[in-house]
Amino acid sequence: MGLIVAGVLGFFAGPALAQAVDSSGVSQMRVEDIVAQAQTYKLWILLISTLLVLALLFAGGLLTPGGFAKAGLRDVSPMPAVVWLFSGMVVLLAMSSAGAVVSGSGWLQQSSLDDSQRQVIVTLVGFAFGVVAGLGMLFILKRSAPDAGMRLSWLDVPVGFGCFMLAYPVVELMSMAGAGLHRQFSEGMDPPRIAHPILQRLVDNSSDPWAWALVGGAVIGAPFVEELVYRVFLQGALIKITKSPWISIITGGLIFALMHRVGAPEARVPWHALLPIFAIGVACGVGYERTKRVGVPITMHMCFNLLNVLLALLIAPEVATTGV
Repeated sequence: MGLIVAGVLGFFAGPALAQAVDSSGVSQMRVEDIVAQAQTYKLWILLISTLLVLALLFAGGLLTPGGFAKAGLRDVSPMPAVVWLFSGMVVLLAMSSAGAVVSGSGWLQQSSLDDSQRQVIVTLVGFAFGVVAGLGMLFILKRSAPDAGMRLSWLDVPVGFGCFMLAYPVVELMSMAGAGLHRQFSEGMDPPRIAHPILQRLVDNSSDPWAWALVGGAVIGAPFVEELVYRVFLQGALIKITKSPWISIITGGLIFALMHRVGAPEARVPWHALLPIFAIGVACGVGYERTKRVGVPITMHMCFNLLNVLLALLIAPEVATTGV
């Protein structure tokens, strides 16, 4: 994956990057060296990529007035907003309740595991129950609202990956903006190299299977649960109330980002990471409303988390600041 990312960056950097590297030594350069060269042109690469993406979306009618309506809206009308909100609460309660039950169980407390290993089990069980509850709510609700975009398909995976690739330049620009604001308000101090506690744990303990299990839950379980809660149920309720896809998408993305500052202090992400989290939330919302495929935002979120894991471990920890 590191070679792929480096190759993509090198392709966009073009002749300027080629001139910066002695052709006789290219084969001996490490991936980190290639990425370091590409970092010099990162801002321009991202700006040009973002402009191209915006032009593509505009040409496709998405950014024009009434673009969502012309493409066809999800039909959330069969159920009131309170039902959509209640469905999201069911998933959240299933996840938190299962974790609480396991956390207080005698067999776990009496086991030989340390506190961090117990927390991994609690987290994974919570994700598992959240996924089961989410699938159950999808099964129930899609009978009443068959055109609300709640069917899962394997085709969602390539579509979601393509949507993530389109969104990534914007998300990365927001990450750079967050880092810039951090320096502005902290007297020039650089932000933390790793912004998410789970990523930090993996970087510090890359040979620990428990850390990898926790990352597996964050890459697979968390996106599934969070996208159902924030995009399917919350965004569905907001559309029902506001009748506006854009207001719903932006509001849902804002709530999604702010929730990453809720909870135990050690589990919160730094404030500067909220900008890229908001960006990926909005991108997932747009992808969902445009495709009307629930698996699309789930795939986009998984790609985002997985990319940050790979960046942290294989390429450059300093650029993996936004995994969620």
